[in-house]
Amino acid sequence: MNRTVRQEILAASPLSTASADWLDALDKAMSERDKATLETLFADGAYWRDLLATSWDFGTTKGPVGIAERLTEAGVSSGLCNFLLDPRYTAPSRQTRAGRDVVEAIFAFDTSIGKGNGVVRLQQQDDGRYLAWGLMTSLQEIDGYPEAIDDRRPERIQTENPNENCLDQRDRESDFSNSEPEVLIVGAGQCGLMIAARLKAMGVRILMVDRVTRVGDNWRERYHTLQLHNELCTVDFPYTAFPRSWPSYLPKDLYATWMEFYSDAMLFPFWNETNFDGAEFDESSKIWRARLTRNGESLSLHPQHIVLATGGVSGRKFYPKLPGLDRFEGTVVHSSDVSPTPEFRSKKALVVGTSTSGHDIALELLQNGCDVTMVQRSPTNVVNMKQANLVYSLYKENRSIDELDIVTLASDYDATIRSYRDLSKRVRAIDADLIAGLENAGFRTDPGYLEGGHFANYLHRGGGYYINVGASERIIDGSIKIVQASEIEAYGPRGAEMKDGDDLEADIIVLATGYLNQEADVRDFFGDAVAKRVGPVWGWGEDGEMRGAWRRTGQEGLWLQLGGITQARTFSKFLALQIVAQLRGVMPAN
Repeated sequence: MNRTVRQEILAASPLSTASADWLDALDKAMSERDKATLETLFADGAYWRDLLATSWDFGTTKGPVGIAERLTEAGVSSGLCNFLLDPRYTAPSRQTRAGRDVVEAIFAFDTSIGKGNGVVRLQQQDDGRYLAWGLMTSLQEIDGYPEAIDDRRPERIQTENPNENCLDQRDRESDFSNSEPEVLIVGAGQCGLMIAARLKAMGVRILMVDRVTRVGDNWRERYHTLQLHNELCTVDFPYTAFPRSWPSYLPKDLYATWMEFYSDAMLFPFWNETNFDGAEFDESSKIWRARLTRNGESLSLHPQHIVLATGGVSGRKFYPKLPGLDRFEGTVVHSSDVSPTPEFRSKKALVVGTSTSGHDIALELLQNGCDVTMVQRSPTNVVNMKQANLVYSLYKENRSIDELDIVTLASDYDATIRSYRDLSKRVRAIDADLIAGLENAGFRTDPGYLEGGHFANYLHRGGGYYINVGASERIIDGSIKIVQASEIEAYGPRGAEMKDGDDLEADIIVLATGYLNQEADVRDFFGDAVAKRVGPVWGWGEDGEMRGAWRRTGQEGLWLQLGGITQARTFSKFLALQIVAQLRGVMPAN
């Protein structure tokens, strides 16, 4: 279908016409390097977020002048052209984004190396013109290396001889005794599985390793009542969806079963019960020497790239240095290692920490007959489950998960924070009675980073919040008691020694103190020099993007796959595109 006919079909409504006209104007101005005209297409305060379309990085440009300048330079040199409304996705529609009423349109475009998708958010001016307040462009496919899905999927599994089946093929792909993986993926949790799926679909020779016995054990072995706090509609894995009969909130064991099924169904080359012991990068050959221990045997692999996928945001348990804790005569355990059972009945427990794990463990201990006191070290954002999932309300719309992922990328940092603050203000009003009850019970609440609620806390620091599934009510009614860490002088043989001279007795102290983020893994696996080059991990950087995640780190050939399920799925595509581009000579090394 030629451009004119295609646009005529799409421009069947005034919103589609306005959007198509704006894209045509953008296309024409860029082709003519008409910077002056480009400036007139953007509103004051406009932003342009670009994900790999004009450079091998993520970044945002602000204001009509800056945007026009970058479009005429990086945009033109990258071959951005053929901006068209994308017929695969929902037609342009009116939306409210970050407090602004806009016309939102999803478009497709070409680059010199592949194809992209983007989102434009148009505001109608007093004179009737539509100007862009927000623009997002993202690379979605590299020419010659598309994802082998849908109409590009293979007709059948290609085996080396007629007597092989698909399991033989997987076994052979997992045997690196006489070959090397192009990419070694460390970690078989959600992050590892998602980047494995993307890379395999793009034709990359991968190997995923993990110390677990079965995929999913990192969830299967956690506390008994753990469940996902995100609704099912948000947590699809690449290229597939969950059974339509499954509950909206998955219990941990069902999620673990899904992860194991996914790994088997996707035929990932996988080594279980394998420790990744570290790696060194050879600057001359541009190859890693990865050290592993498998079945008690030390061995080496030599991949070109290593993806560290050892935790959504964090992996290693954090054990704080609490004064006097070494004198405690009872049991001290990290929250990830405790599974309350009826044997805890009548026991006294101190749960140190008031984020999600602390609340969940405290509630489970209480339900098993334990006398529970939570020790609060810092204010915590608390939000009811229903309100917490409003941050993902977009995913309840009747649209494909691929389309929704594109739309979620369309906001820059400022628009994102504004959206979170507006939502948090609305949520705290709805949850006003809950918050007041907690404060009256001596629990300190927190409005979140920049007053952006629980999700701003998650993106800023990876924690500091609790999505209420019942523990808050038990705090309010006094069933779960609260003390502030500032009231404790030290810990002693019998529990906590309070500053007022009393003892808070305990049989067990649970450290619900979270995890170290991947900076610790980088340092332990690759050494101080590499850790210094990689720098801070997670949290917004000065460029408004997550630090260290899904894009080139300071260490060539080392990548970090991070995030909750939605972030890991969405950004795994961009991480895979960068690795494929380097492997196939499309993208230069660091």
